[in-house]
Amino acid sequence: MTTKPYHMETTDQNPEPASVAASISDKTAKRAIDLIQIRLGSIESALRDLTPNRLTPNNVPCFLHTPQHISGCGTAAASTTGYSSSDDESAVEGDSVLAEQTNYASEILKDAVDRASLQDVNPKISEALESLRRLAQLQSLQSISHGPRFPHQQRLPPGGLSQLQMPPVDTVISLLKHVKASPPGVFTFMCHFVGIHDFDALCSVAYFPSHHLTDSTFIIVNAGLYYLFLEQHTSASDKASKDEFEPFIHLCRINLETALANVSLFMSARLETIQALFLGSLYAIDVSRPSVAWLLNSAAAQMCQTAGFHRTEHQLRDPLGSSTKAAPFWHIYTLDKTLGLRLGRASVIQDWDISILPIFSSQGLLGATTADVERAWVQTAKLQGRVYQELYSPAALQRPHDELIQTALLLAGECRQLATEATQTRAKALASLEKLGVSPLVDIHIKSDELQLLSTMTLIYRAVPAPEGSPSRFCDECLGTARRAMEMHLACVELIKHDAYAKATYFHWSLVLTPFSSFYVLFCHIIESLSADDLKLLHDFSISIQLADNSSQAMQRLWRLCLLMSNIASLYVEAKLQQQDQDMGSIGDEIDLYLTQLGLKQEELSMTTTFAEGSMPFPKSSQVNQMQDWAIGDRNMLGLLEHDIPQISGNEWPWRGQM
Repeated sequence: MTTKPYHMETTDQNPEPASVAASISDKTAKRAIDLIQIRLGSIESALRDLTPNRLTPNNVPCFLHTPQHISGCGTAAASTTGYSSSDDESAVEGDSVLAEQTNYASEILKDAVDRASLQDVNPKISEALESLRRLAQLQSLQSISHGPRFPHQQRLPPGGLSQLQMPPVDTVISLLKHVKASPPGVFTFMCHFVGIHDFDALCSVAYFPSHHLTDSTFIIVNAGLYYLFLEQHTSASDKASKDEFEPFIHLCRINLETALANVSLFMSARLETIQALFLGSLYAIDVSRPSVAWLLNSAAAQMCQTAGFHRTEHQLRDPLGSSTKAAPFWHIYTLDKTLGLRLGRASVIQDWDISILPIFSSQGLLGATTADVERAWVQTAKLQGRVYQELYSPAALQRPHDELIQTALLLAGECRQLATEATQTRAKALASLEKLGVSPLVDIHIKSDELQLLSTMTLIYRAVPAPEGSPSRFCDECLGTARRAMEMHLACVELIKHDAYAKATYFHWSLVLTPFSSFYVLFCHIIESLSADDLKLLHDFSISIQLADNSSQAMQRLWRLCLLMSNIASLYVEAKLQQQDQDMGSIGDEIDLYLTQLGLKQEELSMTTTFAEGSMPFPKSSQVNQMQDWAIGDRNMLGLLEHDIPQISGNEWPWRGQM
């Protein structure tokens, strides 16, 4: 933004008192506007200087590089200097609809700032506008050149991973004996799902290597120990016991993140390698790194296909080992579809390329309890893959609007049927798990399935327009499902509010992994309808996020982002209800502009607006374009959670706790 210096000009040496007063008033207003312009210009300059340089060559992550460069993160980072993509390349570049809409809104924004004096505005509104302004700019400045790094990864020591410190072997042996004599928990279920049958033997190899320790074994062991210590921390009833496990959890995180950051691109397509990559993707979700989870899970999916885990021919060649290999394949498939919808990416594994059936072993105690749940997960994931492919992919958005609506209605019907079946399956599984006395973390994973389905159903109904003459852009089914999802979330929070790790697990898997579209649907509806009931629901949701704001940097950012959006909605309602006040009306208009930039409010242009000859305003969005802008805005704002970004409400981003 270009700012002009303030100049006092006089044309009359003896002005009348009235004209003097008018002149003073006019000059005061000009001074206020100039100060606002200078302030906005400073913010823009600071963001331009700060954001692109947050990832410098010294802190660039080093994911999936070749073996000859495995010498620590510094070497891998240095190898990226020749990459042609610039740091300020927009994460949404190539999307002409959103780009044109953003440019158009920015031009109107400059005019609005010139017209409106914020001198006497409520300080809370000024702060909210500044935060919204920053949010709009940060969204467009996201870099796609480099992915986020793990917070605890370290340089690879001389001698490789085997030189990293491990938790005390006596503690590990004692804990493994304790687990075998206890009811099954997250660690036991994780081994069952991934197909790990002898974790003790892998630990022996990691602690007492007789030959070269493979990266895969090191990752599997540290991932398993991480979940093992994590579960013991959760189940401990006293602070002393919890404090005992804290350093071991932290040590496993360092080892696991360092190993994952130095994974070779050319790993053999063996079962152990696939298991290691899949466990790495699960861990990345647990620490709220969905884009890293996608990278690791995609590599695992490609190896599954290379090894033929998805084909019946492979089962015929190896009938004994086929069930062990099919289990991790289907869980990788599930994550592939879910992450694809979350990140807006096409699935790595295509349904038409699979010839095996999602059949899970019902043998043993865990198999009898979880086989139906696992099948339900696969069906949910398949539906999520279709939601992206048939409703939100670039190809889908090119289809005729009527076809898109019919597809959405069909998918909604399938989702409702799936939800009914999943409810019965979930109830049966929870009853069995209760008899086994399993860890509460297992309950959380299963109970959050319903929330995931409601979030997916909200996203489906988003593609169905509201009836003619409706004051909202959302149909009643979309709004109703969004409210049910919010209420379900608040109910789930009550179950896990007393344990930090349980809260982190729930929030990362239920809100950050799955597109939690319900929040944005209700936010947009409040902007349209000024609904007090939905505003309270939005506020309650934002407050609930604070329960886990110290579990990770991403959750801290998510809490502040949701709180910011909730406060903006509240201030927007206040401004619109006081529309007769000229200043408040201007503020409401300015908030409109930023929300349009973010894809959270549709463009509204007056039919009487005139434009210069040869210029063309951004047209009123069709339902399809609104879906596209809204989905991109949703993904981009969630994408901010993975990046080191300045505080959007004026202060630093404090991270008050570390796992």
